[in-house]
Amino acid sequence: MSIQTCPGDGTISLPAGCLSHFTMSPSGSHNRHRHIILIGLMGCGKTTVGRELSKLRGTPFLDTDFVIEEQLGRNIADIFSDEGEDYFRKLETTLLRYLVQEKTDASYIISTGGGIVIRPENRTLLRQLGYNVWLNVDVPVLIQRTARANNRPLLHNVDPAERLKTLFATRRPMYEETAHDQFDTSALELHEVARMINQGAERHFSRPDTGRPEE
Repeated sequence: MSIQTCPGDGTISLPAGCLSHFTMSPSGSHNRHRHIILIGLMGCGKTTVGRELSKLRGTPFLDTDFVIEEQLGRNIADIFSDEGEDYFRKLETTLLRYLVQEKTDASYIISTGGGIVIRPENRTLLRQLGYNVWLNVDVPVLIQRTARANNRPLLHNVDPAERLKTLFATRRPMYEETAHDQFDTSALELHEVARMINQGAERHFSRPDTGRPEE
């Protein structure tokens, strides 16, 4: 597989066609992945923290939203508008299947979409990929951070504050199920968050059974 790095920010670009009806092999995956995956609601800082962590560890950064946009040649807002959320969630599943079955010794810092945990299969795939960290941020902070965002499809034509409260309540158990660790980053500096995740990853990957595919 040919991995490319986009100039400027080190974001990984996956090969064309990686979202083309990719399915799991009958035997599943037996790869031992050591990726660090960041999950959490929109505005929690996954992309910003991911890039900082990428610099700290010298590890390539992969943004699932970026990969989907690049593969389809369309932005997320247009995909939601034209095809619907369910179609987008299926694309996320296809991408996760691809990454789980990828035969590589490389490790990535992976930033995910806020709703990637909705589908049960995705939660299983995320756990197979490596060390999952939930960036848990207070809802008032999320409201403040997303107040001027115009690229959040789920906040269009609704009361953003109420929608974020609902999303948090709905998705919280899904984040808890998926995450190996969670950090409340509401009042922490960027370098502090990256340092804590790095330390958590070292602990996680030092365990003898880490990397064993989860059923």
